[in-house]
Order: sequence, then structure tokens, then C-alpha cells
Amino acid sequence: MASQRKRGGDPAVTGGTNSEFGYQKPKGHWASRLAPYAPEWVGGLTLWPVAAGAHLWFASAEAMPWASSGLTLLGAGLTGLTYYCSRARAALVRQFATATVGVTAAWTTAATIAGPWQTPLLELWAFGGGGVAVAWSIHKALKRGGDSDEGSSNTTSDLFDKVKLSGVKPGKMEVQPNKVTGPLQLPAGEVDVSDVQKASDKIAAMLGLRKGAVRITENPDDASKATMTVVAEDVLKDPQQWPGPSHPGESILNPVELGVYENAEVVRLWLPGDKSTSRNATHVQVNGMNGSGKSGGFKLAAAEILTRRDAVLIVLDPSKGDQTVQFLQNSAAHLVTDAGGCKKLLKKLPQVITDRASQLGQWGMDQWEPAAYEQHGMPYVVLWIEEASKLLKDVDQFDTIAQEARSAGISLVISQQKSSFRQMSTDVRSQLGAALCFGVKSTEDAGYSLSDETLEAGARPEQWQNRRPGCLYLEGPGIDEELFATPGRTYLHSDEALAVDIAEHTPNAAELEASTAKTLGLPTKSHHENHSSEHNTTEQEGGTVVPLHSPSRTAEPANHDSVETDLEQLDQLEDDDEDDTDENVLALPEPHEPELEVDPDAELPAETNTTALPQPRPSLTEARANLHDWIGRQTTVFGPKDVPTELHGRDRSWSSRELARLAEDGVITPADEAGSYYPHPDDEQHAA
Repeated sequence: MASQRKRGGDPAVTGGTNSEFGYQKPKGHWASRLAPYAPEWVGGLTLWPVAAGAHLWFASAEAMPWASSGLTLLGAGLTGLTYYCSRARAALVRQFATATVGVTAAWTTAATIAGPWQTPLLELWAFGGGGVAVAWSIHKALKRGGDSDEGSSNTTSDLFDKVKLSGVKPGKMEVQPNKVTGPLQLPAGEVDVSDVQKASDKIAAMLGLRKGAVRITENPDDASKATMTVVAEDVLKDPQQWPGPSHPGESILNPVELGVYENAEVVRLWLPGDKSTSRNATHVQVNGMNGSGKSGGFKLAAAEILTRRDAVLIVLDPSKGDQTVQFLQNSAAHLVTDAGGCKKLLKKLPQVITDRASQLGQWGMDQWEPAAYEQHGMPYVVLWIEEASKLLKDVDQFDTIAQEARSAGISLVISQQKSSFRQMSTDVRSQLGAALCFGVKSTEDAGYSLSDETLEAGARPEQWQNRRPGCLYLEGPGIDEELFATPGRTYLHSDEALAVDIAEHTPNAAELEASTAKTLGLPTKSHHENHSSEHNTTEQEGGTVVPLHSPSRTAEPANHDSVETDLEQLDQLEDDDEDDTDENVLALPEPHEPELEVDPDAELPAETNTTALPQPRPSLTEARANLHDWIGRQTTVFGPKDVPTELHGRDRSWSSRELARLAEDGVITPADEAGSYYPHPDDEQHAA
């Protein structure tokens, strides 16, 4: 009711009496209805006495030549100025206005010289001037659509005139609850969409609305057309209560619902691909400053994912520990909350991607489909990485992971404050097809996640910063592009309510297939099933039973056991690329009995067996130089395991990072097998 009262007649909101935005102006007296047509008639009537006065003023023979010359030049100048200033108008209007000024100037000059009462000057003024006035009145009447709407479209045209976009012509505006939309026709070649978008805040100010209330979106099929959207009232001030899981017990193929847009539509995010709608699977980047509501968005998404029958959620949070994921402790989610465990899991992910993609290919699927779970038990995996900037720099080939994970039925959700090049490589960012942007510090920060088109259309997450938690913009496959620049807000919720709904709607939660669980070091059974198990065990591939809880932890709460157990199992699976510490132990010489009788004058025998003393570890510069020289001697494909340790005195992970860096710099060329390289840049033909 409050919003209806506000829309009904508050000049501060409606911008005066603009019926085009859904507010009808009361009908005035007949005189006010005729007033718009008066200028052309008043001007025509005034022209005769002005010409008569000029004739009498310049009646002398000395003054008349100067007057006639001056009036001729003045008339020509006014005619040219009219043609120039009306360039943004329609061609017919421009020609009509120029002709009117030119004819009027010529008549005035002639009437000043001969007198306006002379024939045919008097007749031309009476009939010709009247005809011109009638023509202009007809033009106005047609343009304004008669008197029915009191010139509503002209009112909107005035908005663009005042912001120096006089060539922009609005079409019929459609009035909806709290929103008005309508098409805009731009003068081709003179004004483009970006010009109108830059003036959107000025238009909002003229209407008495807040910044961001007016948005301009381009027409993808015609650059001379656009759509204007005006939202009178900010309905996102108060978030709506979470209504519960949107698709409990259904497939993850259905969208994840997070909140509502300002136009009351639901904020929906699709993760898997769907051939029936030509939608691709996607990864997601989540950006927003501290306090902007990222954690709240994660919790809602987690509740949505966990209530689907064919999806598994894995959460990595190396920063906040149990603070954010506490409500998931008794759920089927796999939680890893220490930095070491997170890194180890990510290092194992390429093998999981390869295995799952190969398996899908054997089933005749080029991407994950619900049938992969229904028929073969392979669920869709959502790997949510909180505070991702703490992990990405230490995980080699994460760009390759991002490139290949989608085809294996894995969506990555990378959450951090901003995705600058210092936090994330541009190669990884280019693979993130969806963006969830909460309040940020500046427009530059928003540009790391939102597209230029969305920002130009009016998206302004920097206006919220962290003062409006939960407000967001969302881009992604399957979402109407008109919604990209439409602000939304996540549902209001509590951790307790989410936990209850998750427990209620996941009686048969999806499980990781045994091979993936074993590779990642995660249990196959859902946590809530494990807690109810008599012996708290889970089956791994091959029938091996792995205890989920050690006896020393039985007195602790079960929800902490599940997290620590995942970490314990993960710690047991050491990276295959880790060096065996025994290889670096210096071998002692064989014991021997020295000679008792030695001739002091005899020559020493040739050295046959010596033991090398430990050498200091090369500096970083020396290590890189040694590696570069070693690469120059290679003729076949090599990898980190082939690099001799004595070249650099570090572990194999250093070799892996350095080779990846050299490949990025173009010194070496990646081979077909992940983690292997050709020794020369010109070997790309082999890689192809």
C-alpha cells in the first residue's frame, strides 16, 4: 500500500506530472489545452507589425541599403543555424523548420524595404503565414497524439532534450508494478547506447529518483535501439524471507534459487549444462567486500545443492574454519577447513577430472547428465572454494582444472573479495562463465567479475559496498540478459532454519562414486548416515573399510569428527609428486680397516672412491639458471619428475611451478599429457 501511495502522486517520485511513467495528469481548462499551439500563431501575427516598424525606421534613402543588406545576412545566418541545430530531428522536420525560417526571413527583408501593406506582401503574410502556422499545429497534434494523453511522449522527449540527447525518441512505455519499461529509438550514426547510458543518472535526478533507478540496455540486434527501465521504489531495502528449498528431491539440473530481483523475479543460477536448452555448464566467481553478504549467499546455495538428489557439495574454506560451515556439520557436505588439506585435494583434482571424463565418454555422454547418476551413480559435484586467493597461487595448473572440470560434471565456485590479476590469473577468470557480484569497494573491483555491457547498462555494486548485505548482480548461462543489470537480494535466513530444511529434505543424499572419493580422500557415505552407523565406517573401492572416527575422538561431538576425519584421510594420501625424504640422506662410506704399516715416502694411490660432501643449496637465481641450462640439453618430452634435484636443491613441487612459469612465458611448450613439456617453443606443432 505504501508503494502504491508513493506511485500515485508523490511528485518527488513521479517527477511531476509525467503520465508516461504511469501517472495521469488531470485535465486542464480548454485554454491550457490550446496553449501548446499558440507560439506559431502568435509569431505569425507579430511578424507584420515588426516589418512595418522596420520599414518606417529605415525609410531614408541612406539607411535602407544598409538595412536590406543586414537583414539579408541575418536571415541567411538564422536559416543555416536552424538547419544545424535541427540535425538530431527527423529529416522532414529539419527541412520544414529550415524552410519556415528561410521564407520568414525573406518576407521580412522584402517587407522592410517595400512596406508590409504592399501587394503581394500583405497577401503572402495573411495566407502564407496562416498556412505555415496551421502546418506546425497539425505536426504538433500528430506528434502528441491529440489531446488524449496531454502529450505524454513529448514529456519524455523533453527529458532527453535536457540531457543533450534530443535525437532520442521514446516509444510507448509499459507500466508494471514498481517498474516502467519502454523502447528508445536513437538517431542512427549520431547517438549510441553508451551516450544514453552515461546520462541515466541525470535522467533519474530529473525524475526525482535515486541513482541507478534508470537503466538503459542495448538491443542486441539493432544498435540504433535500446530499452529504458525506470524503477520508482527501492524494494530491496528489506530482504524477503527464505521460502525453503526450491526443488527438494529433484535434479541439480534445476536452478539454484538465491533471492529476488527488484522486479520480484527470482534470482536463479544454473550450474550443469542442458542440451535441450543449449545451455552450457558453468563455473562461478563470487566477489564482494567483507560484510557484503557472500557468506549468506554461500549458505543459501549450499542448502539448495544439498537438497537435490544427484549433487554432492565439497566445501574448501582455509580461512574461517568452522565459522561459516558450522551449520553443515551434520549434513552430507564434505568439508575441508585447513589450508594443507585444501591444497592436497586440489592437487588430486586433475586425476578425478580425467577419470570422470573418461567414464562419461564410455557411457556416450560428452557432459554430465542426470542419467549419469540415475543409471551409473555418478553425481554432479559442486566444489565451493571460499577465500580462494589463499589457494590458487599454490596449486599448479589450476587453469587446466578450470578448463576441463565442466566436461567431467564438476562446477567450481571461486569466492574471494575481488578477482584481480594478483589474486587470479586471467586464464582462470576467462573460464568462469557466471559471476555473482555483491557490494564492492569501487567500479574497478566490479569490473573484475561483471562484464562491461552489464556495467554500462547501469549495474552499480559499488553503491552498496557493505552497507546493503545480500544485494547482488548475477550473470550466467540460462539467465535473461536483461536481468544482468537488475539488482537482486538474497533471502533472509538463519543457520538453524537452513540446517533443519537440509536434514528434512535429504533422507537419501547423493554419494561420491568410490573412485572419486578414494582419489580425493573423502568418504563415500553421507555424513549423517555415517553418524548413525553403529561402527562409524565407510566402504572404499575394493571393499576396504576405512574408519571415520578414531577411538580417541568418540567423546567429541560427531559434527567435528566428520571434518577432522576428512582431513585425516586426506593427509594419508600424500601427493605422488612429493620427494621421498630418504633420497636426500647422504650415504655413509663403507667401514674399512686402515693399513697399519704405511711408507711415509711412498706416493699416494689414485683416488678410487670418495664421498661427496654436502653442498649448499643453490640460490633462486642459480637454481633457475641451472634449470634453464638443463632444459636446453633436452630433446624429448619431460616433466617435473625428470628434473634432477641437485640442480635446484628443492622439492619437486618447485620444479613443477617453475616449468609452469616457463611455459607461460613461452620458453617451453606444454605437451599433450598434463604436466609434461616440449623443450623448445617451436615444438607447438608437435603439441598440436
